Amino acid sequence: MDMLISKNMAKIVLLLTMTPCFYAYSVEFNTDILDASDAANIDISQFNSSGYIMPGDYHLSIFSNGERIGPSQKISVFPVEKTASSENIFNTVCIPKNNLELLGLTEQAEKKVKVYHDDQCLDLSALTGTNLTLDLPSLALKLTVPQTWLQYSDPSWVPPSRWEEGIVGAFVDYTLSLSGAKYNSGSKSVYASMNGTSGFNMGVWRFRSDYSMSYQKESGGNNDNQESHNFDFNRFYAYRSIKALAATLTMGENYFYSQLFDAWQYTGITLESDDRMLPPKLVGYAPDIVGVAKTNATIIVKSQDRIVLETTVPPGPFRIQTLDSSIQGQLDVTIREDNGEERKFTISTATLPYLTRPGQVRYKLVGGKTRYDDHKLTGDTVIGGEVSYGVSNAWSVYGGSQLAQNYQSIALGIGRDLSMFGALSFDINQSFAKLSDSDKQGRSYRVNYSKSFDEVKTNITFAGYRFTDEDYRTISQTMEERRTGQDAYSPKESYQVYLNKYFDDFSLSFNYQHNTFWNSRSQTQYGVYANTRFSLSKIKIRDINLTLSAFRSQREGINDDTLNLYVSVPFDQGGNLTFSEQYTKTDEKGRYNHSVGYSGYDEGLSYSMNAGLTHGQAIDNESSFSGYVSKDMSLANAAASASYVPGQYKSLSGSISGGLTGTSHGLVLHQPAYGDTRLLIETPGISGVPIEGESMKTNAFGLAIIPSVTSFRSSSAAIDVSALPENYDAIDTMTDVTLTRGAVGYRQMKVIKGYKLFATVKMSDGKHPPFGASIRNKDNVELGIVGDEGVAWVVGVAENDELGVFWGNEKRCTISLPETIDPKTQMLLMPCK
Repeated sequence: MDMLISKNMAKIVLLLTMTPCFYAYSVEFNTDILDASDAANIDISQFNSSGYIMPGDYHLSIFSNGERIGPSQKISVFPVEKTASSENIFNTVCIPKNNLELLGLTEQAEKKVKVYHDDQCLDLSALTGTNLTLDLPSLALKLTVPQTWLQYSDPSWVPPSRWEEGIVGAFVDYTLSLSGAKYNSGSKSVYASMNGTSGFNMGVWRFRSDYSMSYQKESGGNNDNQESHNFDFNRFYAYRSIKALAATLTMGENYFYSQLFDAWQYTGITLESDDRMLPPKLVGYAPDIVGVAKTNATIIVKSQDRIVLETTVPPGPFRIQTLDSSIQGQLDVTIREDNGEERKFTISTATLPYLTRPGQVRYKLVGGKTRYDDHKLTGDTVIGGEVSYGVSNAWSVYGGSQLAQNYQSIALGIGRDLSMFGALSFDINQSFAKLSDSDKQGRSYRVNYSKSFDEVKTNITFAGYRFTDEDYRTISQTMEERRTGQDAYSPKESYQVYLNKYFDDFSLSFNYQHNTFWNSRSQTQYGVYANTRFSLSKIKIRDINLTLSAFRSQREGINDDTLNLYVSVPFDQGGNLTFSEQYTKTDEKGRYNHSVGYSGYDEGLSYSMNAGLTHGQAIDNESSFSGYVSKDMSLANAAASASYVPGQYKSLSGSISGGLTGTSHGLVLHQPAYGDTRLLIETPGISGVPIEGESMKTNAFGLAIIPSVTSFRSSSAAIDVSALPENYDAIDTMTDVTLTRGAVGYRQMKVIKGYKLFATVKMSDGKHPPFGASIRNKDNVELGIVGDEGVAWVVGVAENDELGVFWGNEKRCTISLPETIDPKTQMLLMPCK
């Protein structure tokens, strides 16, 4: 009975410690009511004040108005009697001084904040209405600050004062692909490629280099041995964010992407406003890349001959929606089938009409020399830029210029918000070019329009028309003609339309792009993509997915047509039966393909198997078999595929995408971050800790990288406590961070690993520590509370650990755990000396 009552009393004491900290009148406890054999040896003076927190150091997260600021950190609680005023909690709980900027206070509020304790702690008591509470169960210090003391903020934006530049670090991000095929003719082919971004961060600067390499070999059969290889660093550059200007400064080899001018390469310096830094998020536009893969295929997207995206897809229709919205201009897309066949087309990253919020200025300034073939300079210095100003809610004006010794251009435009009728912009561009044998001057006119018809769920994402004089030249055309003496292609007219229509269970997309030229044949591309879901209730099949797509690409007078019907039927647990009917026609020769397959997804593992039959275009019932599998892992994302066409060829291919990041905390292999912002999570000395929402765990050094963190926006990371091993306990379960572009962020999340057991604590004089004494490890993390007769439930203990026992605001003795601990022991004796 005594043991049962003692356990109940321990629960009461634990509940008392979970009260948020606030100061009130003290309360005297009568220990005579406790049915304990050593009632005289009970220290509950710490509970005399409501929400009393024992003085000492605690590892806590700081929250301001519910938002976490910075990493968890050491917070000191001072004895009340040592402070000048026991009623001022800000003089009792030490908020480290380096948190002042993270609070997002106005300049006036910062001047009111005082410091104390050798200028190490913040006193916020002068900010009327500001409150502080300590919530030890959730390891949190919670601040409530009136809005009048804070900078502007909204739920989707964090003030610049809370942005972090990250830590010093270096990395290599990569995508490696390898494929091989053997043909019945006796020939063989091997193709390998690798591309990515490497770099390092130091302070506010990000130093980067983009690289690519490839190897190709064909041998046997009627072919002589043909071998080619290439390796190059496509560009070297550095950039940094400038918070005060809401802009990015870039130096080195770069691409000038503009909403007014065609893209061009240069070596120099750029300063451009970055909308991502602004409170009202202005979402940039990037088109989807839609197509149909005949086999296991690699999709390669290039801008200015630089690979900006490479991924693998299984047979069937695909839609890629991960294109960076900062990339503008014409993109070249290659679909490389596993049999070596390649199909190419172009898409335009046309932007929405150039509108700017009232009173806001958006700009991009550049100075440097044009370049070609990655690193070669033309010798011509160019200065230029573009700017847009929001005159009112309805009107925006914009313009720009590019000036060089042998080339000048100027552009002016106007944008109009037509309210319920959409948005419209018009601009005109005048160029003056001095070529080697003549001077050219011309104009280019452009109209852009966009509109969302919410009432009918229709969105004209972009519609545009452009007409260009025959003698109009871009800066890239001018420099190329002067360098080679050959006429560049001259665009004449361009039409572009992107239309989306949405129903409850049906979506329809249409895109059309037509380009004519003064000195070459026209090009046309258009397509329709429809998707719906439906159920067959009579046979209890739900969520059947049906996709119908049709595409035509016309180049050099040759039509390349594709028509595809794709049906996916849910089957079994997470799997789908797939059926595909495909018709392709090139240069008046048609081909039919019928296939059936099975696909599925399970905890980061995606797989598919297909069998098909092809006929037409001089092919007589050609069968084919293929398989595809991909896996998202802690160290990388990997994919593999195999194809077999009897009587034709067999092939194998694989790819792996990932990165290696090194900091003062160690090296980490991780999923791909594509040269962008990333967050390093450390669980000191504890490996195998699962990260929530990510298919990853901390490595042998307790490190993990969360890739592709959104810049300038608050991001969260959490430990998946439901998947923690039984002998793990998470002290920090969640953290928030807001990083500048390209930063390597860092957060430490404490996890303890060890046994959970009952123990009896006995001091050298044979007595027990008082009821309510705290047992802590070397990091001052509380592992248990002493109960009646020295009994305690402790967690996170291991062999040879040294633990401290605290009461009366001081450490009173030390527990040295034995070299071996039997977790099955019902009661471990812990001598405290």
